[in-house]
Amino acid sequence: MFKEGNILYFNPFYFDNGNTPKPKYFLVLKEFDGQLVLASLPTSHDHIPSNMEKVHGCIDDSTINFNCYYFQAGKVVAYNEIDETEFFFPRDTYVYGYRISFFDLVKFEVLINRGQCDVTYKGRMADDEYKQLKDCLKKSSSVKRAFRRLL
Repeated sequence: MFKEGNILYFNPFYFDNGNTPKPKYFLVLKEFDGQLVLASLPTSHDHIPSNMEKVHGCIDDSTINFNCYYFQAGKVVAYNEIDETEFFFPRDTYVYGYRISFFDLVKFEVLINRGQCDVTYKGRMADDEYKQLKDCLKKSSSVKRAFRRLL
């Protein structure tokens, strides 16, 4: 389930900083030995500067240290081979480079096994979409150097 390019839906997602748990999408960028993943929690919050064009894909401006990958609502970005359905985000969705992080899979397994959290597989990103997302993050100065190397 936690394989590169997979889009998952946590209900609810428990934040490490103690924020109130809530349903969240989870995008797996890289998996390490079944114990750790580098991932993003995409958001529907638009922080794109008003002077920048909002087009599906990478939006980057190194002069202001801004980077995000924009998923336009309703645009198919993944395929669920289990139930043979296409997946798209229902709302405009953003992956901000500075917000990617490591997540502990053991913690997720404990929550799932205790019935405290449901995780639904939404689909695997299309190869070209996933490559564009990774390239966007790799080229960004707002992404931590160690993360860029891992991507």
